[in-house]
Amino acid sequence: MRKYILLCLMITFLLVALLTNPSKEEYLEMTGEPFYEKLPEGLEVEVERVNFYLFSAYTPVVAGEHGITHLGVYGSFFQISNGQFDYPGWLEVFN
Repeated sequence: MRKYILLCLMITFLLVALLTNPSKEEYLEMTGEPFYEKLPEGLEVEVERVNFYLFSAYTPVVAGEHGITHLGVYGSFFQISNGQFDYPGWLEVFN
């Protein structure tokens, strides 16, 4: 009986994670648009998203430099890096 309860709980958590995986629009709302308005003329922000289906990783790219990476899971965002100046090595596996 315990096995079935644990299995149901696991399936429920996985299903909730899948349904609440944040979108790119939600990430942009979380970061706030004033940041993008302060950029010099001609620079654009490109948001790189790596979708793991249960959660996603979002990294802004400005002038070829990668910024702070956030992990989107269960409808929330958590900072997982302080920013870097090259492509995150751990994301190479998923491209």
